[in-house]
Amino acid sequence: MKPLHAEWSSFITQHPKIRHDDHQRNRDFYDSPAGHKFVTEVLTIDTTIPASDDHNIPIRIYTAKRSELSHGVVIFFHSGGFTSGSLETEDVSCRYMALSGPLTVLSVEYRLSPAYTFPVPVNDGWDAFRYIVTNLSSLVANLAPGMVNMVVSGTSSGGQLAAIVSQRAQTWMKGNISCAKITMSGVLLRAPVTVNGTDSHFIPPRLRDIHKSWCAELETTLLKRHEMEENHDALGVPLNERNSPEAYPLWGQFHGLPKVYIQICDVDILRDDAVCYAQSLRDAGVEVQESLYLDLPHIFWIYAHHLDVSKKAQEDCVQGLNWLLASTG
Repeated sequence: MKPLHAEWSSFITQHPKIRHDDHQRNRDFYDSPAGHKFVTEVLTIDTTIPASDDHNIPIRIYTAKRSELSHGVVIFFHSGGFTSGSLETEDVSCRYMALSGPLTVLSVEYRLSPAYTFPVPVNDGWDAFRYIVTNLSSLVANLAPGMVNMVVSGTSSGGQLAAIVSQRAQTWMKGNISCAKITMSGVLLRAPVTVNGTDSHFIPPRLRDIHKSWCAELETTLLKRHEMEENHDALGVPLNERNSPEAYPLWGQFHGLPKVYIQICDVDILRDDAVCYAQSLRDAGVEVQESLYLDLPHIFWIYAHHLDVSKKAQEDCVQGLNWLLASTG
């Protein structure tokens, strides 16, 4: 295993059994002096929106309590490898974003595998996006008049959803009268899954020499190859569709996409999912900014909110978001 950042190594030594869906860490952070403002200064509303099969999709809407109109909207999808995760998983991250400016964050809880296999989780993400876009004024009470800049965002599997949604949206939004006052300003991807890296045949040929992170050296206690392979299998994408952009966005079309900000973890078997996606965007002429976190594992920032490295990742996310929302084209 590759050596890890000293601050993270110290933390993981003291907390060797951290779990993805342990929400006590969020509560502990909110009870701390550093986390108090994320509760007291952010208003949240939990509600549901309909999927195309009449399932009710839970969402949580975040706005800063200060009296500002929202000029930006973020649609966010949580992490969890499509097998875990909920609105609670990245509640802290959504609060960071909500406090970053005059904007509203809408976090989406999609159905999980293996109970719901592909394409159900992806369809939930797409259905949620379309419903939010077409009903924005009823969901966001403090929406500013005029054009609204929208960002689609997600972490890990949620980044996979965000990338798929952003590619589909390019065609769907064109000529759609309900989107007339909405600009897709950017895409914010946090250590995204973009391809099934378990076998080189599932990686686009042009990128097989670049995608080298699926290796034992980059395994950590947070993510091992056999665990990620189980997640890919649990999602249930048929073998003949594992090169489909409907499931894995690295196989998609990149021309015409809006700006993208990507956060990349260095000691991560999924590192090159993000690296290859960034390269594909650049090859298509899309403007990309990225942050690389040396010696740090997959989505480390959700596990230890008090660490300096985690705060830095959250602050970088906010800066990347502000860069995307400032875009008008």
